[in-house]
Amino acid sequence: MPGRKTGVVALAEQSSAVPAEQLPAEPKKTRIVFIDIGRGLGALLVFYSHIAHPWVLAKHDDAPYISFIEALTSDPMHMAKQGIGQIAVPFFFLVSGFVVTPIALKQGTGRFALNRLIRVYAPMLFVVLLTALLMAVSLHPPSTGQSQDLNPLTILTNTSLVNYLIFPQVVLIPVAWSMIIEVIFYVLLMVVLPVLRRSVWLAIAVELTFIFVVLMSRSQFGPSWSLFAVNVSYLPVMIIGQTIWATTSKRIPLWTGALFGGCAWSLYVLADIIDVGRVDTSYNLAMAFAVICFLMGMFAEDKLKQRKIWTALSERSYSIYLLHMLVTFVLLQLLRPAVPLPIALLIVIPVVFGVVEISYRFVERPSHALARRLSHKPKTPPNPEPAHEPKPEPGPEPRQAPVEDTEVTTELPRIAENPRRPQHAPNDRRPPMHRSDQRSRPAGGAHRARPVPDQAPDRVAESPRRRPAPPRWPSAPPELHHQPDQENHGQRGDEDDLPSHRDSFRRTPR
Repeated sequence: MPGRKTGVVALAEQSSAVPAEQLPAEPKKTRIVFIDIGRGLGALLVFYSHIAHPWVLAKHDDAPYISFIEALTSDPMHMAKQGIGQIAVPFFFLVSGFVVTPIALKQGTGRFALNRLIRVYAPMLFVVLLTALLMAVSLHPPSTGQSQDLNPLTILTNTSLVNYLIFPQVVLIPVAWSMIIEVIFYVLLMVVLPVLRRSVWLAIAVELTFIFVVLMSRSQFGPSWSLFAVNVSYLPVMIIGQTIWATTSKRIPLWTGALFGGCAWSLYVLADIIDVGRVDTSYNLAMAFAVICFLMGMFAEDKLKQRKIWTALSERSYSIYLLHMLVTFVLLQLLRPAVPLPIALLIVIPVVFGVVEISYRFVERPSHALARRLSHKPKTPPNPEPAHEPKPEPGPEPRQAPVEDTEVTTELPRIAENPRRPQHAPNDRRPPMHRSDQRSRPAGGAHRARPVPDQAPDRVAESPRRRPAPPRWPSAPPELHHQPDQENHGQRGDEDDLPSHRDSFRRTPR
């Protein structure tokens, strides 16, 4: 009927009539959501690619659903050798340059080194020991083709990641190759940290120069230096993330950021041109996709909401990255070909996430807590007050400024007391004068001040002769006074933060 509203319309009007104070406030974000989403999805993409390519496609296992997914993703993106998960690694490098640089500035060299040491190497030690245990019981972990000799020296070198810098290489964990690149970036960041504190653009220029020198001298100092140059060739991706941070935080102007970004991109492409040992020609394309995804996520950050699923995946992405290939290959070797591949995957995937959860709860998260505790900057303890001195009682007018324990404060200057008597308005009722006071007043309006008795020490003595002040009319209330310096500042909204030419000039009275 025309005069009656439907239930949906009435409910909408009723909801719109609810005051804003009663509406539930959105939870405040405590994390960068697009980074959580990118790290979580990146870890899952790497997990999928290592199932699809090193196992299913390399062993010619029958999996038409894997072939269908590859035909839609890896093949058209020219990543058929390593899979769609190849985009995840440069994304992780971008995140490191964007996030770790301000952390290093905040913590300093010593605290930053201790924090990174514990966070990186505690989970790495757990994975290396688990790999050694599986090899000791005749289970074969995945291999990259290099030697997998198991002895105390190789366990030490693989745990410390220096095995990627020593020729010939002994690789127990194939996916750990990206972690040595992270460590090299941390060391380089600590070296340029004093310069970074004073001049960000100069520090980035020094980093780019270092990368260029190492790439150009890759074949001059033996095979171990060549391996070092291979790892350094991935640092330009982290420099791009660092440049994005410096540009968005206004540390360098936009044109300088564009220049540094172009130089870093050129160095990454140069490493592909001079052949530093990359598997295929899709590294440049993978980095391009990673940069596009990173920038899209950064621009969409205001519209993204923090979810528990993204936070959980992001916090476990390091354990997923280190453990997924080891657990997957060992279990598939035990299950195939006795168990069909789909059923084997239904068994393998939950077991992988179960081992990841154990690693996260009992290794990674405790190591993060230990790193925060050891690298935390201790606060200066306050100086204890002497026991024999009582605390000063609060008074209306303290004569001395209180002594602060933790910091020095500055008091506002005190205004001296007015030696003149307060003047009263003509319409104020004053007490009548005593007759003796009236007789002592001479004619002509001038009078002498009465002597101040000795029993009133706090009273300020007056001058011997003083003319009476003329009567004053009551002034206007302070809220009616014109205050030109405070115009348009009583209320502020979001639009007041935007530049406006009409607020840039002061009104001139005609």
